[in-house]
Amino acid sequence: MTVFFEEYEATGLTGFQRVSLSAGHDEDWLQQKLFQHAALLPMVEMFGHGEAFIPLCREYPLRYGASNVFVDILGVSPTGRLVLIECKLWRNPGSRREVVAQLFEYASLMSRLTYSDLEAKLKQTRGLTGENPIFKAASEVFPDLDEARFVDAINESLRRGDFLLAIAGDGIRSDLHALKNLLANQGGVLARLALLEMRLYRDARGRTLIVPNVPVQTELVRREVFVDVRREASAVEAVVSTFVDDMELQKDGAESGAAGSASRDQNRAFWNTFIKEVRFDHPDQTRPRHGGNNWIRMDLPGPVATGLVAFREANHVAGLQVKFKGPAGREVMQTLLEDQSALESELGHPIRVVVKDATGDGDRVVGILVVEYRPQEGPGMETAQLTWLLKMANSMVNALRPRLTATIA
Repeated sequence: MTVFFEEYEATGLTGFQRVSLSAGHDEDWLQQKLFQHAALLPMVEMFGHGEAFIPLCREYPLRYGASNVFVDILGVSPTGRLVLIECKLWRNPGSRREVVAQLFEYASLMSRLTYSDLEAKLKQTRGLTGENPIFKAASEVFPDLDEARFVDAINESLRRGDFLLAIAGDGIRSDLHALKNLLANQGGVLARLALLEMRLYRDARGRTLIVPNVPVQTELVRREVFVDVRREASAVEAVVSTFVDDMELQKDGAESGAAGSASRDQNRAFWNTFIKEVRFDHPDQTRPRHGGNNWIRMDLPGPVATGLVAFREANHVAGLQVKFKGPAGREVMQTLLEDQSALESELGHPIRVVVKDATGDGDRVVGILVVEYRPQEGPGMETAQLTWLLKMANSMVNALRPRLTATIA
């Protein structure tokens, strides 16, 4: 097929011959073009009146078991629906089916997040700052948006798994029926799926026309979601056989009286500085509060006791810990143990997990997760402790809050 382009004040027509998208371009190129030029996505044609695309992030990470998977492009519509886009060049027939299943898998993972989880991850991955950067990005394009309604709409989009999904690539029309038939086997979300064919045309001078095409009317996929959250029993109690019954960590300076050379006034001053300087990406995270001598606490959701505790000990160790309580806490610990390598990768630091025996959980503390740091002794030791604690507290909140929130039915 040849496309002809008529230039203003020029004689004749310039012919543009269609070229293969996969000849000289890759999926990263397609990602960049769609992310940088939102107008290339014909949102109204794909999803109906009122929809538009506001790009938020490329390669948005989602937790999948012990590793991350990445949404090619994440955006939002002014209607408050999240937009998930996967870019695929159809170099082999198998990938056509895989990308549909993959996109619905990502949508299911996304539906486990809250608005605050989403915001915190965007701050972490894109370096966004300030309050409500998602609304800020949307209001720059649509200044008449109401912030409260917009945020509520995104929360509802997440809660229901009500997303706008798009697969962008070449040659979609050639296997259109197979892709449509595959939709019948995909569930877990309430979503609209659009197939976007990107056509490229080039003239003799090397100029390129990019022509988006929607080869089929958007399909609305509705499914009831039934999630079995029961896990097979495992011998989590065998991880560590020794355990302090009351889990009060009676270490010097942690939750008992500090026995080091630093006075209580010095300890108080240290934690006052921490409380003043700590910054959290997650907007739901409240400010820290003083606990006992040389430790403070930060609230966390889920089956935890005391929240996230930051402490210092007389042997110069600084650390953070979370204590879990009751049967629900044991289940959370099981999940974290299975996910330990991924959790350590997110924190950039090893963790230590202590688990109590399985008898008589009740509402008692059943285990503890600890991260510790010992700086070199010297004049800068306290500064090193403070710097590490400020960074690690934010990292632990980012890593643990989505995991803990997911345990609250």
